[in-house]
Amino acid sequence: MSLLCANGKVFADPWSTQPLLGLASVYASNPELVPSEGRSETRAALLVDLPVFYDHDALSLAVLPSVRYSGTQSFSSVTSDYYHLDVNAQYSTDLSKLVVDGTFHRDSSLLFAGGLSDGFGVRRDTTIIDANWTRNLTELVLFQIDGNTSRTLYSQSDIATSLVDNRYTSVSPSINYIASERDTLRVSGNAGHYYSLDGLSSSDSANAQLGFDHRLTESWTLTGSAGYSRSTNQYHYPFATFKSSENGTIYGLNATRQTEQLTLTAGVSRSLVPTGLAFLSRQDSVSFQANYVYSERWTFNAGVTWQNLEEPLITGGSLQRRFYDVDLSASWHWRAQWALTVHASRINQQYGQPSISVSSDGLSLEITRQSYRTNSQ
Repeated sequence: MSLLCANGKVFADPWSTQPLLGLASVYASNPELVPSEGRSETRAALLVDLPVFYDHDALSLAVLPSVRYSGTQSFSSVTSDYYHLDVNAQYSTDLSKLVVDGTFHRDSSLLFAGGLSDGFGVRRDTTIIDANWTRNLTELVLFQIDGNTSRTLYSQSDIATSLVDNRYTSVSPSINYIASERDTLRVSGNAGHYYSLDGLSSSDSANAQLGFDHRLTESWTLTGSAGYSRSTNQYHYPFATFKSSENGTIYGLNATRQTEQLTLTAGVSRSLVPTGLAFLSRQDSVSFQANYVYSERWTFNAGVTWQNLEEPLITGGSLQRRFYDVDLSASWHWRAQWALTVHASRINQQYGQPSISVSSDGLSLEITRQSYRTNSQ
């Protein structure tokens, strides 16, 4: 259960802020995702959000610090402390737009690694810088380039885990062509370099894709892409270097239905992602999301996600991890600024040879008060 209170405070125009203060509790039946002797947890924590916004002409800025403090010393808790700072800056002109995002997080690896962290959560420090620039070359042609770099550090202390400190850097250019009112064609590429900070392992990847956006009807939109990917892995032993490569297709297909009350999104994809292990991992994902606004007072949400992660091993071959995650929630707004939300979830993970299956059920109840964001005149 959580109780959040927010009071809007206004700076001189164009500044504004919207702080939130809250108390939260979370229940999970097996948060460490261990195959035996799993223990349930019900924890409480203090939540503080202090967002600050700046909007003036072509420039907008959002600085979003948030803290959760529970007094739990271990990072194996469902409410272990976190300290997040997210920054978003946007600058727009008639022909171009530049967006820069910064993410600085200190939290737990517990819910991200599960069994591969040997049933323990450790502190995870993540820094991500992303810059995206778009430029209208003509009325029908749009050029876009995205650059991203991230660094992840794990505090291992006395706990032996499979997680390694790593950095991942990538660049992704694309060209979009508006073929008609309903159709947009896209050509895109990506090149990335992933390596462990101890210098023992690395992955280099590159891909090229063709994509499209097609508006089927006023409410249905179809987005897809497909291409070829190549990844090369290296592991450096004291007197030798192990090398392997993976070649294959990557793809993504999403269908969205948008009406006044109902939003449906279904998608399937294959991509290469950093996961905190020695090399890049191939991820297959299938997802479904639904949002239904029944009335001004009632909103319902449902989500189902299935993922298969194929992790290349140093000795050759690969290890597979499979996840499915089910989330259900219902929100009741009995006042304009007050809402009661019930949330239920189930996560299941399969890993190892022979395969081990573990799961965890979660339940939360939230009472929130959100004030309106205002700007001085």
